[in-house]
Amino acid sequence: MTRLTFTEYDAYAEAVRDVSVTMRMYSRQVSNWTVQHASVGSLGVQQGFEGGGSIAEGATGSDGWTLYHQSHPGYANGQVTHGDEVFAVPPGSEFCLACKPSHEWISVRIPTSLLFPSTPELAIASCARAQLLKSSPHVTRRFTSLVHRVLAMTESQPQLQDSPVAVDACRHELLSAAQDLFTSCQHSASRHFDRWRRLTKATSELAIRRPDQSLSISELARQAGVPERTLRAAFHGNYGLSPQEYLRIQRLDQARRLLRMSAQDQTTVTQIAFGLGFWDLGRFSGAYGSLYGERPSETLRKSVPKGSMPAR
Repeated sequence: MTRLTFTEYDAYAEAVRDVSVTMRMYSRQVSNWTVQHASVGSLGVQQGFEGGGSIAEGATGSDGWTLYHQSHPGYANGQVTHGDEVFAVPPGSEFCLACKPSHEWISVRIPTSLLFPSTPELAIASCARAQLLKSSPHVTRRFTSLVHRVLAMTESQPQLQDSPVAVDACRHELLSAAQDLFTSCQHSASRHFDRWRRLTKATSELAIRRPDQSLSISELARQAGVPERTLRAAFHGNYGLSPQEYLRIQRLDQARRLLRMSAQDQTTVTQIAFGLGFWDLGRFSGAYGSLYGERPSETLRKSVPKGSMPAR
C-alpha cells in the first residue's frame, strides 16, 4: 500500500492511477491532497482527498471496470451524483467528473471477467455505458466502508500482501460488494452526455486555438452553432459551471503548465498571460494566486523547463 501527500495539486494529479485523465483544480480550500494505492490480487483500489474543487476528464483502461464514489454531491457524465450512488465506468469509456468543494473519493478497478463471470453477464456488460448505480444506501455503505477497511488494513498490516489466502479472501469480499451494487440498484445513464461532451469539447478546443476570442456566451454559442441555452445546459450538465467559468479555469491551467515548463530567462509572466488572452495582468495575477496559492512569478521561478535535468 502506498500513501502519498502533496501540497501542490499538479503533483497529486500525476499520482492518480488506473485511468488516462486530465485533472484541473477550480477552487482551493486547503493546500492538501492525498492519494492511497493498494492492490488486492488483480483489483486496484484507490482513495484520495482533494483540498478543493476539481474537474477530471479522461477514459478508463481497456482491462476492466472502474467504480467511483465521492463524499460530496457532484457531476458524473452529465448527471448529479449523491452520496448513496456509485459511478460505474466500463473499459475504454470516457468520463467527466466534477465536484465543487474539497472532498474524498474512492475507486476500485475490477477486471470485467471477474465482475461479470457468466457468459450472459459478459455479453450485457460489453454493451454497457458509464452509469450511476443507485443502490439501497446500506449496499453502497457496505461497498464504501469495505474499501476504506481494505486500505486501512493494507497500510497498518503490510504483511497481508504476503498471504495469498488473506488476499484472496479480501478480493472475494470486494467482488461480492461490487456485484451487489449492480444487482440491487436502478441504473441511470445520461441520454445527453455524448452530445454535451462533443459540444463542450469543441468549445474548449476553440478557446485553446483562439485565445483572442471573447468568452461571452453569445459569441461562444455563435461559434458552436447552437442556441445559448444549449451551450449553458451542456457546461452546467457536465461540470456544474457556466461556459465562461470553465474556460477561465482552462486558461488558468494552461498558464500554469506553461509557467512550469518555461525558463525564467527565456520568457516572462506578461508574455504568457498576454499569449493566453489575459490582458488585465492584475486580474490574472489575482485569479491565479487565489486558485494556486502562489503568484505567477513564483511558479515561473520554480519552473523546470521541459527536457532539462535536475542537478545531481
